Amino acid sequence: MSLTRLIAAPALYLALAGTGMAATDPIVIGTGPVAGFAFPLGGEICRLYEGAAKDKARCAVASTDGSVENINRLKSGEIALAIVQSDLAADAVSASGPFAGGMPFTDLRSIVGFYPQVLTVLVKADGPVKSTDDLKGKRVAVGAPGVPEPLFAEFLEGLGWSKADLGGIVEMPRGEQVQALCDGKIAAIAVTAPHPNGFVRQALEACHMAVLDLGPAVDAAVGTHPAYSAARLDLSRYAGQSGTVQSFGPRAVLVTTAKLDDATVERLLAGITKHLDDLQKAHPAFAGMDMATVASASGLGADRHPAAAKYIADKKLGDAPGGDQAGPQ
Repeated sequence: MSLTRLIAAPALYLALAGTGMAATDPIVIGTGPVAGFAFPLGGEICRLYEGAAKDKARCAVASTDGSVENINRLKSGEIALAIVQSDLAADAVSASGPFAGGMPFTDLRSIVGFYPQVLTVLVKADGPVKSTDDLKGKRVAVGAPGVPEPLFAEFLEGLGWSKADLGGIVEMPRGEQVQALCDGKIAAIAVTAPHPNGFVRQALEACHMAVLDLGPAVDAAVGTHPAYSAARLDLSRYAGQSGTVQSFGPRAVLVTTAKLDDATVERLLAGITKHLDDLQKAHPAFAGMDMATVASASGLGADRHPAAAKYIADKKLGDAPGGDQAGPQ
């Protein structure tokens, strides 16, 4: 087996030897880069899975390049589980986007959803943009050169706008965007990220910036793209900020295939749901993952594994009250 990096859950920095995966080897979760969000999430899921298993079942996390690699490895049978973006899961199922030209991944199944990656539009607090309508005729930075934020196009679609309604779509290095906004060269920055986020924190502290409420476009965007979820961003996660704003975006989702046995799915969910407080403490971005968020069927990108759907229904997890300001609505 050729994984970028395979790491045992109890000691996240110890590489496991060997290249073959026998039946007695650990169940493997594909995650993302070590410095990202999915890697620590996968490590904590593994730890909780092992704690819920009574037969010494083992789990390991694989550091990868992210969702596309994870889905391809899951499809080939190299790994049993993966953490992926919900919109890319949907692309895999329909053989679209980065999976265009391949066979639809009809066996892809979701288990549970986690934190959203939220479209975040930054503006100057004392500037001319106070609402989404004020973006008309304004210049907006939408990502680094050649890597625009895809969610911003769907945001415009949700408003019933096109790029022509703006004063310009600007692609520039992230490192230049904050100063450009402070200097008035652009009116807004669009970035998609889990929260709290270092770039957003830097921008908010730079020159009295604010996060725009995207309310008018959220329902339309989510209605058109069911792999996205509506989300409320709790601004109190950032120094000097308060209140909440509405937005939307893909979720991080634990996925597998239809072939994964029911017992493994149930163990995974038992570990996650019975020790959700541990998961919330594992990373600041996970703090908003209450039971309602985890149980929600919104924006998963792929049909839920039958054993996951049954577990959530039997335990009435979907009836848990929400209320955290960071998760899907």
